[in-house]
This record gives sequence, structure tokens and C-alpha cells, in this order.
Amino acid sequence: MPLVHPLNRVFTPRCPRCRQCLGSGTVNFLRAHINRACWHTCVVMGLSRFLLIVAACCALAPLAATRFRPPVTIREIEKSFVAGVITLAIGALAASQTYDFGVFAYTHLLYLLAVVTVPALLGGWYVTAFIRRRRTRLVNLGGALAIIIALLGVWGTHIEPNWLATEIVAVTAPVDQPLRIGVLADMQTPNIGRHEQNAVDTLIAEEPDLVLVPGDFFQGSVDAIAAETPAFIELLTLLTANVNVVAVVSGDSDRPDELKKIVEAAGALYLDNQITDLTVEGQPIRLAGVSVFAATSRLDTIASLVEPSDAFTILLSHRPGVVYDLPVGSDVDLIVAGHTHGGQISLPFFGPPVTFSKVPRTLAAGGLGLVDNYPVYVSTGVGLERLQAPQVRLGVRPSIGIIDVFPASVG
Repeated sequence: MPLVHPLNRVFTPRCPRCRQCLGSGTVNFLRAHINRACWHTCVVMGLSRFLLIVAACCALAPLAATRFRPPVTIREIEKSFVAGVITLAIGALAASQTYDFGVFAYTHLLYLLAVVTVPALLGGWYVTAFIRRRRTRLVNLGGALAIIIALLGVWGTHIEPNWLATEIVAVTAPVDQPLRIGVLADMQTPNIGRHEQNAVDTLIAEEPDLVLVPGDFFQGSVDAIAAETPAFIELLTLLTANVNVVAVVSGDSDRPDELKKIVEAAGALYLDNQITDLTVEGQPIRLAGVSVFAATSRLDTIASLVEPSDAFTILLSHRPGVVYDLPVGSDVDLIVAGHTHGGQISLPFFGPPVTFSKVPRTLAAGGLGLVDNYPVYVSTGVGLERLQAPQVRLGVRPSIGIIDVFPASVG
């Protein structure tokens, strides 16, 4: 019977070359032999499982240290704490030596410690005390906390990320008649599933006159996206078949050349640091689209918006911070962006602790606001940060956006 490398129990790579390396028994096989084209497809799923195992062990070790009984003395508390810390240190070291461990990976580990380790540890002590009929108020409190935290983890990981919302906002602008703009931001997915299909169907049902896609259309390895390209084209074609104009810019997770092929094959408009003049439902529109990458063409496009126009001027950008790049006196009536995902986690009475954006946190959380007197709409997006990051939304539902634009005289 052939020997099975221990890491095969953690994950099974899809790439034949990686499977061969894994079976060779090389301890540092990932760094030595990994096929970079399949890095995200083969390795990151393994990282998620690995971190889950580490989180589970970080609960099991303290439980074993106290023989699965709730600690009642300082010495027992110290034993359980030390056992947990040592297990965490070993697990984190093993993960960092085996995988390309970045900031998002550490965030992922912290999230699993919160929603897996803590409830498993508290729940384990509660169950033991319940069986032995030695429950105390503190143990009962721990059991209740275990249930609450576990439910929050299930909600944030499996329910809220798929609970799509439709956000409708209104803005006045120099238009001759009402205009409805749909926003499909940050799908950020390696494949098209029911969630993405539902987002497009919901957007079409709102009957927008124009749909703007502010980047992060996909996220995944070259091979993974190539395999899913027909599905991406089909989804975008569904939009172009039902909406007069669909315009797309690239984001952080997109590869512009691949995105351009998808967009053009679907009959949509790809804007790469360009300004185009459109007429939608009889309304003249000057639409500017910029990428996230530093380029002379990007600076030129933004600088050109200083020129006054009688048309309704929209600036489409992945990152909302583009508002700070506008020269003083720019003729821009609306900025549409995504990028922040609303922070993905939002705390009650505070909002998202992290947004990775320069705009005010209240705006980065999603919605419509004014920055330097420019109306800026930030979508919370359809998807979420993938790869090494924790797949979580908590207090921030995914959404498609609807911006109803009314003539300024109507209010």
C-alpha cells in the first residue's frame, strides 16, 4: 500500500503537478515546486482547512490540559492558557512555513479563533460540567456565550454573505428627466453561482436605464478564471440584453486584459482611463472610467474632467478615494465606486472598523454621501474578499445598488 503524505489529509490539489510534488514527501514542497498558475485554486482552500484545524486544536488543547473540566484554580487556568498559546504558536508557525502567509491569513486565523476556538472551549467545559452536574453561574454564562458566538459565526460565514439587499438612493443632478442607474460592484468571485445570478436577476428586475460595474468583477487564478470565462460572459450578456448601456472598469482583483475580453464579448462598454459620451433615454451623459493602477492616462482622464460639460457627468472608479484626485472645480455630478465591501464587518453604534479607503468611514460603510461637495455613491458590493481572507460578512449585507437621479428642479 503506497504511503500517503500527511498533508494530503489537509487538502488535495487539483493540479497534477502539485499532486506529484505533494506525493513526493518534500517537506517544503509548496515553496519548492508549486505551480504558480494554480496557487489560489490548489493552496488557498488548503489554507482555510489548515487554519480550521489549528483553531480546533487551540480549543482541544486547553480542554485536555484540564481533563475537560472547567478550571477552578489559578493553576488550572494557567495550564489551559499555556496549552492554548503553545498550540496556537505551533499551528501559526506551521502555517507560515507551509503557505504564503499574509495579513489576510492572520485575519482569517483570528476570525476562526473567535468563532471556533472560543465557543468550542466554553461549550466543552459547559458540557462536561453538565454531565457531572457541577454547573456554576460562570459555567452557565460560558455555555450561553458559546452558543451566541457560534451562531454569529454561522450567520456571518454562511447566511449574511448570501443575503442580498437592494439599496436604493436618490440624488438630484442637471438632468432633463429622471434616470435610474444600477450598480453591480465587487462580485469578486472565481466562478458564477446562484448568488451572482441572483444579483444580476435582481438588478434587471429594477429596470435600470444604465448599469455601472466599478471593478472587482472576478478574483481567482489565471486558470480558474479562464475555465469560468464562458460563465462570466453569459452573466454579463444577460445584463447587456436587458439594459441599454452596461459600463465596466477594472478593480484590484481583476486582470485588465482578461476582464476586457469578457466585457467586449458580452457587448458591454469597457472603460480603461477613458471618457465617453453617451445618450441614455434621451439624456446626454459624459461617462469617465478610471482604473486603480497608476498611469499617465489615468491622470489625464481625471484632469480632463475640469472641462465643463452640459452633459450629466459620471466618474466610475473602483476606489471611492478617487474623489481626492479630482482637480479643484472639476465638473463631476456623480462618483460611483465600490471597493470597501462596507467593511464586511460592522459593529453596532460604530460601523466598520476597517474599510481600506480614504473616504469617511460612514461613507465607506456604503451609501450616498458628499465629499468635497461631490456626490459619491459607495456600494457594499455583491461578493467579499476571498483567497486568504475570512469569508465573512457581519452587519454588512451584500447588495446591488440603485441610484435614482432626478432633475435638480424637481428636488
